[in-house]
Amino acid sequence: MNKFSLVLNIVLLVALGYLYYAFFNTNKPAQNVAVAKHDTADVNFKIAYFDLDTLEKNYGYAKETRDYLKSKYDAMESKLNKIKQDYMNKVNDYNKRGATLSQTEQSQMQEDLNRLDSYYAQQQQSLGQDYQGEYMRKMLDLKNKIQDFLKTYSAQRGYVYVFATNSDDNVIYYKDSVRNITTEVVNKLNEDFKSLKKK
Repeated sequence: MNKFSLVLNIVLLVALGYLYYAFFNTNKPAQNVAVAKHDTADVNFKIAYFDLDTLEKNYGYAKETRDYLKSKYDAMESKLNKIKQDYMNKVNDYNKRGATLSQTEQSQMQEDLNRLDSYYAQQQQSLGQDYQGEYMRKMLDLKNKIQDFLKTYSAQRGYVYVFATNSDDNVIYYKDSVRNITTEVVNKLNEDFKSLKKK
């Protein structure tokens, strides 16, 4: 049996060697590959990038949006903490008075605790969804303001592509600082933002 498997392995190895040789040693007819012709306008395009982290730190509207969202989040947390504190106060009261309460009072306290717990979960979900919706709207508005500005800016400067990079960037491995337009973009966006605020 052992000799049979050895012979079988040798035969398979020889067959594999033949197939390898036959596949890579055949003369394939030359394939005609059509090379696409490019206009010079397509070849000479300009690319730039801006640092999104810097823009978020220095663009007035981005700061305003971040502060607004933080205040919304803090208000939500404050409301949830108040409900939680009310619940904990009821639990402490129940624990202090538990032995002296009648069966009816204990049932009533347990219902109150269950109601508060359910109310907390409902408020947590509702407020969380409201915050997520507001967050998405504000961030989309911020993105749209930046994109609208960049459409005009890029058309004026002749840029075909403008990339946003950040510290978590895993796509762009090398960025030539000559192509960095962050400072100019932030300054122009802030000028537009200040002029809109004055109105």
